[in-house]
Amino acid sequence: MDDAQLKRTTWRSIAAFQRLLGHHPEGELLERADFVASSVPSSNSSLINAVVPDLDAAVAPHLDEIAGFYADIPKWGVWIDPGNTADAGALHDRGLVLDSTPVLMAAPVERVERTPDPRVGRVTLEEIGAVNDAAYGFPSGTFGSALAGIRPSEVRPYGIRDGDEAVSVAVVQDVDDDAFVTFVATLPSHRGKGLASAVLSAALHERDASTTSLQASKLGQSIYARLGYRPLGEIHLYEKRPA
Repeated sequence: MDDAQLKRTTWRSIAAFQRLLGHHPEGELLERADFVASSVPSSNSSLINAVVPDLDAAVAPHLDEIAGFYADIPKWGVWIDPGNTADAGALHDRGLVLDSTPVLMAAPVERVERTPDPRVGRVTLEEIGAVNDAAYGFPSGTFGSALAGIRPSEVRPYGIRDGDEAVSVAVVQDVDDDAFVTFVATLPSHRGKGLASAVLSAALHERDASTTSLQASKLGQSIYARLGYRPLGEIHLYEKRPA
């Protein structure tokens, strides 16, 4: 599979996870042919309250409807391909600012290092949220409140514990034939020990998927590259912030 196909697969999986968040018991989903948007009012995060357009679609024509959808949400975001300068300009004109520029990464699963590790087991989605909050410096409950509403049958949460505490975690969602990886995090006190790599290797070892994809922060890119993922270019998050 070439990079263009992998990029399209990754975008589709990102949208699928955003759709899943929109099915939160306290959330709301707005879906059109060109985009999917989720709203979970209890989470003050533009990663949870976010819009994912189709890779070939423009979000600018839908901004009135999107702004109305988020009328009661103080912070929300829109993901776009950085090559879509028209959307970037339209978002800027609406008062959204460029917040983050992670890199799309993907690979055929057969090329990703997969080493089973007995330390890796299942954790709860609440623990996934708590580790992510602590790892990235967000207030407690920012991610946990949203992830706790996902049915466990829809995703697979993995982690490594130190005693009773989850210290390194990841979520895997099967989207067609892609194993989409998200919410990878390790507590600062446990970084540098290869825990995230161990979690992903063990998680992917259980999959029957053909590909695996994710969004990589600058901190995580080298970890994923060592596992066999390859970069496919940036994806930009524009954020609407409280006035």
